[in-house]
Amino acid sequence: MARRIRIRTAGLYVRDGQVLLVKHQRDGRQYYLLPGGGQEPGESMQKALEREWREELNVQVKVGEFLFMGEVLPDPRLKKAQVVQIVFRISSLEGEIRIRPEGPLFGYDWVSLGNIKTSQIFPACQEQILAVGEGRNPEPYCQYVWVK
Repeated sequence: MARRIRIRTAGLYVRDGQVLLVKHQRDGRQYYLLPGGGQEPGESMQKALEREWREELNVQVKVGEFLFMGEVLPDPRLKKAQVVQIVFRISSLEGEIRIRPEGPLFGYDWVSLGNIKTSQIFPACQEQILAVGEGRNPEPYCQYVWVK
């Protein structure tokens, strides 16, 4: 079986020292992701991000500048996809957040920047999130550790 590469576009929205993260549950464990997902054929990353936020969170967003990217290389013995995540700033959000549960998605939280480093986030981009939240330039590219 050939392993896949999954391109994931994600948005980072920071408000009052907190980051909006979606909650997933799979195989009995819970973890966070930056809201976002995969592109459809013929769709730009920005349009995919607008669509994903509308579908997952029921909000309209304005996608800002590219912030950072990274990838996860799973253990070759696992039949998991390699994930490339490309993150943009969400510069505005309109509407009331209402999660539309689907698959592993079941909720959201506003996580304090002070708790980002200890939060389980996949892909594990905590350092890059923290840099942006603190007004620093993040590493433009990181190879993330596979979250078990």
